[in-house]
Amino acid sequence: MNQESPSCPKCGERSNQIRNGRTAANSQRYKCKICLNRYTPNPQEIGYDEEVRLQALRLYLEGVSLRGVSRILSVNHQSVANWINRFANTIPMDMPPSILETAILDGIYENLSTKDK
Repeated sequence: MNQESPSCPKCGERSNQIRNGRTAANSQRYKCKICLNRYTPNPQEIGYDEEVRLQALRLYLEGVSLRGVSRILSVNHQSVANWINRFANTIPMDMPPSILETAILDGIYENLSTKDK
Protein backbone atom coordinates (compact mmCIF):
# COMPACT_ATOMS: atom_id res chain seq x y z
CA MET A 1 0.00 0.00 0.00
CA ASN A 2 1.98 2.97 -1.27
CA GLN A 3 0.31 6.18 -0.15
CA GLU A 4 1.30 9.46 -1.76
CA SER A 5 2.59 12.09 0.69
CA PRO A 6 0.54 15.27 1.04
CA SER A 7 2.01 18.65 0.23
CA CYS A 8 3.14 20.98 2.99
CA PRO A 9 0.62 23.81 3.52
CA LYS A 10 3.44 26.22 4.44
CA CYS A 11 6.00 25.74 1.65
CA GLY A 12 4.01 23.62 -0.83
CA GLU A 13 6.71 20.91 -1.04
CA ARG A 14 5.35 17.47 -1.91
CA SER A 15 8.50 15.41 -1.36
CA ASN A 16 10.34 15.12 1.97
CA GLN A 17 7.13 14.75 3.98
CA ILE A 18 7.41 12.26 6.85
CA ARG A 19 4.82 10.86 9.22
CA ASN A 20 5.08 12.53 12.59
CA GLY A 21 2.66 10.97 15.06
CA ARG A 22 -1.09 11.26 15.49
CA THR A 23 -3.48 13.82 16.94
CA ALA A 24 -5.77 13.18 19.92
CA ALA A 25 -8.52 12.31 17.42
CA ASN A 26 -6.18 9.74 15.81
CA SER A 27 -5.53 11.72 12.59
CA GLN A 28 -2.13 11.23 10.93
CA ARG A 29 0.31 14.14 11.42
CA TYR A 30 3.12 14.95 9.01
CA LYS A 31 6.34 16.95 9.20
CA CYS A 32 7.98 18.74 6.30
CA LYS A 33 11.74 18.09 6.23
CA ILE A 34 12.27 21.31 4.25
CA CYS A 35 10.58 23.93 6.47
CA LEU A 36 10.05 21.71 9.61
CA ASN A 37 6.33 22.54 9.65
CA ARG A 38 4.06 20.01 11.40
CA TYR A 39 0.55 19.67 9.99
CA THR A 40 -2.50 17.44 9.74
CA PRO A 41 -3.90 17.25 6.19
CA ASN A 42 -7.25 15.62 7.12
CA PRO A 43 -8.04 16.47 10.76
CA GLN A 44 -10.89 14.68 12.51
CA GLU A 45 -13.07 16.32 15.14
CA ILE A 46 -12.78 15.29 18.77
CA GLY A 47 -15.95 14.77 20.73
CA TYR A 48 -19.40 13.28 20.41
CA ASP A 49 -21.99 13.90 17.72
CA GLU A 50 -24.78 16.35 18.46
CA GLU A 51 -27.25 13.44 18.23
CA VAL A 52 -25.55 11.66 21.17
CA ARG A 53 -25.70 14.88 23.21
CA LEU A 54 -29.40 15.36 22.48
CA GLN A 55 -30.15 11.72 23.25
CA ALA A 56 -28.36 12.08 26.60
CA LEU A 57 -30.42 15.17 27.40
CA ARG A 58 -33.68 13.41 26.44
CA LEU A 59 -32.84 10.41 28.62
CA TYR A 60 -31.97 12.65 31.55
CA LEU A 61 -35.20 14.63 31.21
CA GLU A 62 -37.13 11.34 31.09
CA GLY A 63 -35.79 10.54 34.55
CA VAL A 64 -32.74 8.35 33.88
CA SER A 65 -29.94 9.13 36.31
CA LEU A 66 -26.81 10.88 35.14
CA ARG A 67 -24.68 7.75 35.52
CA GLY A 68 -27.47 5.68 33.96
CA VAL A 69 -27.35 7.87 30.86
CA SER A 70 -23.57 7.50 30.73
CA ARG A 71 -23.87 3.70 30.91
CA ILE A 72 -26.59 3.51 28.25
CA LEU A 73 -24.70 5.69 25.76
CA SER A 74 -21.18 4.52 26.74
CA VAL A 75 -20.17 8.12 27.46
CA ASN A 76 -18.21 9.49 30.41
CA HIS A 77 -20.59 10.68 33.17
CA GLN A 78 -18.81 14.03 33.42
CA SER A 79 -19.47 14.67 29.73
CA VAL A 80 -23.18 14.05 30.33
CA ALA A 81 -23.13 16.43 33.32
CA ASN A 82 -21.42 19.11 31.22
CA TRP A 83 -24.01 18.78 28.44
CA ILE A 84 -26.90 19.03 30.93
CA ASN A 85 -25.38 22.09 32.63
CA ARG A 86 -24.78 23.75 29.27
CA PHE A 87 -28.44 23.14 28.37
CA ALA A 88 -29.59 24.45 31.75
CA ASN A 89 -27.66 27.68 31.20
CA THR A 90 -29.61 28.29 27.97
CA ILE A 91 -33.05 28.10 29.61
CA PRO A 92 -34.54 31.61 29.83
CA MET A 93 -35.81 32.59 33.27
CA ASP A 94 -39.12 34.03 31.96
CA MET A 95 -40.48 30.92 30.19
CA PRO A 96 -44.19 30.09 30.17
CA PRO A 97 -45.21 27.50 32.80
CA SER A 98 -45.87 24.74 30.25
CA ILE A 99 -42.21 24.78 29.20
CA LEU A 100 -41.06 25.28 32.78
CA GLU A 101 -42.66 22.00 33.81
CA THR A 102 -40.22 20.16 31.56
CA ALA A 103 -37.23 22.15 32.81
CA ILE A 104 -38.07 21.57 36.47
CA LEU A 105 -37.47 17.81 36.09
CA ASP A 106 -34.53 16.76 38.24
CA GLY A 107 -34.01 20.30 39.49
CA ILE A 108 -32.58 21.87 36.35
CA TYR A 109 -34.65 25.05 36.69
CA GLU A 110 -34.27 25.09 40.47
CA ASN A 111 -30.49 25.17 40.09
CA LEU A 112 -30.83 28.08 37.69
CA SER A 113 -33.02 30.15 39.98
CA THR A 114 -30.59 29.77 42.90
CA LYS A 115 -27.64 30.80 40.69
CA ASP A 116 -28.70 34.46 40.61
CA LYS A 117 -28.87 34.78 44.39
